[in-house]
Amino acid sequence: MKKIISFILPAMLLASCAGGNADKEKAKNEYKNSLADSIAAAEHQIDSCENEIKVLTDNVNTWLRDFSVVDNSREVESYYIFNGWQNRYPLQNTGLVARISNGERLEIIAALKGSTFNSIRVESGDLSAESAVVPHDQALNYRREGLNTVMFSGTQADSVAQLIADNELNPVKIVYLENGKIKGNWQMPEDYKKMVSATWMLYSSRSRQIKLEGYMKMLCKKIEILRAHKDRE
Repeated sequence: MKKIISFILPAMLLASCAGGNADKEKAKNEYKNSLADSIAAAEHQIDSCENEIKVLTDNVNTWLRDFSVVDNSREVESYYIFNGWQNRYPLQNTGLVARISNGERLEIIAALKGSTFNSIRVESGDLSAESAVVPHDQALNYRREGLNTVMFSGTQADSVAQLIADNELNPVKIVYLENGKIKGNWQMPEDYKKMVSATWMLYSSRSRQIKLEGYMKMLCKKIEILRAHKDRE
């Protein structure tokens, strides 16, 4: 009986080792296949990004023809403004202008004659968007000869421009606020809405293009890492 047991035990150990090696090989192959699938998925995403970037690039290049670059020594940096508006800015009366800085930031410049304000709200029907508050500092919020001019930028200013662009064919009202209190309002004429809409289209397309280019770089780096892991296996 002892001889039979001593014979069975090594056989069982060998079978166990063989089964364990098979399981390890299976897991290894599954891991390699998952890496290959991840690489293929990332490559597909890169192809999609490249196609969208091509369309965006064509759009941006086309829309840029409708803009002029203004490089004024009195300004901190140059900017892009819709054709014809370089002669209408700086504003001399109540109104609103959109432009794109040389650093590719959307800037909304609003002005109010006869009163003061530090934020704006745009309204169209039941829709509204409000800017951030910009305190009076004679820089971004400055006053001269009864005209208060304020420059807004950032995500809230983007929302203001987008709402105007989305409602170019609808009535749009700008409400001037100071610490939440209404100081004035102004109904946007058609040419102002067209200018803001064109600026938003150029800015949003270029922003999307930049975002996709950054995403593509991340995907390329991801593929490098995945391939390195796959080669090691």
